[in-house]
Amino acid sequence: MLGQAVSILGMLLTIISFQMKTRKQIIAFQTAGSFLFLVSYILLRSWPAVYLNVVFLIRNTVFYFGRDQKWSKHKAWLPVLLCAVVAAGSIGFRSWLDLLPIIGSVFGTVAMYMKSENMLRLLKLGDSPCWLIYNCTVPSLGGVLCEVFNITSIVIGLIRYKQNGILPEKAKGGNGCD
Repeated sequence: MLGQAVSILGMLLTIISFQMKTRKQIIAFQTAGSFLFLVSYILLRSWPAVYLNVVFLIRNTVFYFGRDQKWSKHKAWLPVLLCAVVAAGSIGFRSWLDLLPIIGSVFGTVAMYMKSENMLRLLKLGDSPCWLIYNCTVPSLGGVLCEVFNITSIVIGLIRYKQNGILPEKAKGGNGCD
């Protein structure tokens, strides 16, 4: 029961993240949500999700400071973190369903690498369905609700910021990457 309550708090922070205007704000709320999901998955004894959320905390820290600190600007972080996601997701691998968090986490890691907020949101649309199906099998009520609401929040965020003239870098002629 405690695990479910903690996951619901993580859900709220994650949903709110997609309504934030700046990349740093999105990543900060995502990080807080990932921490709470980490605690929740520990309580649920869902070890592949635990390992992935540890990587998410590291990944989000690197990408949060990616514009400000010399150590975090290195281009090697993306492949290193992608390898860490695959490795972390593989620990405790039990069935093909455990591939879903890995696939979703690859989408999420590439999303966090983007410098465009809307490209980040678009790529997170690949992340959420994977976690939605996985969370149905755990079961994690907060995780299921989170992904349903995340998809809704992402779409609302994309619409909101497109209307305000904030378009993905690709629409401006770039690719949205560093």
